[in-house]
Amino acid sequence: MPSKPAEVVYNVEQVVADGEKSKETDADLHVTGTSLEIIPDKQKYKTLGKKFAFADIKAVDYSYTKKPMLSVGGAVATALLVSVLIGIPLLFVKKKNHWVTIRTENEFAVLKLGRSNFRQILAEFETHGVKVNHVEEEKKKKKTQKNINSLKKKPVKSNPSSTRHLIICT
Repeated sequence: MPSKPAEVVYNVEQVVADGEKSKETDADLHVTGTSLEIIPDKQKYKTLGKKFAFADIKAVDYSYTKKPMLSVGGAVATALLVSVLIGIPLLFVKKKNHWVTIRTENEFAVLKLGRSNFRQILAEFETHGVKVNHVEEEKKKKKTQKNINSLKKKPVKSNPSSTRHLIICT
């Protein structure tokens, strides 16, 4: 039986503070058995890398949106920190991307995941005992809830003339 590799590396983009602006910079996400480490590729941002023990992670929020989103519980705790880093500059982004926000008691990191690796990265959190919260855009939530409510209101009617009977003769 093949053993699990000691370390797996994924290409991601980390949202970092650059003066009063935020930037997305290429980074490597190193996942080991007990922790993960985000290491920016550019020397200028190396000091902004983060290391998290899986045991210390309080929440991981995943969203497929134009900008990163947080779950309701996490929004209050990190709204001030995140608004400085990712608030205004990302309001003008048009394309949807895969975002992950990792939060501990005192730190957080915002990552943009690739289309080819987001499923594997989410699975890494789950296999290391960290629940991933899937956060939806408000419009999509309302539409989904509306569909669920409309299904609850419509009773299922059966038409006796469309019922087929199978008779088996031996």
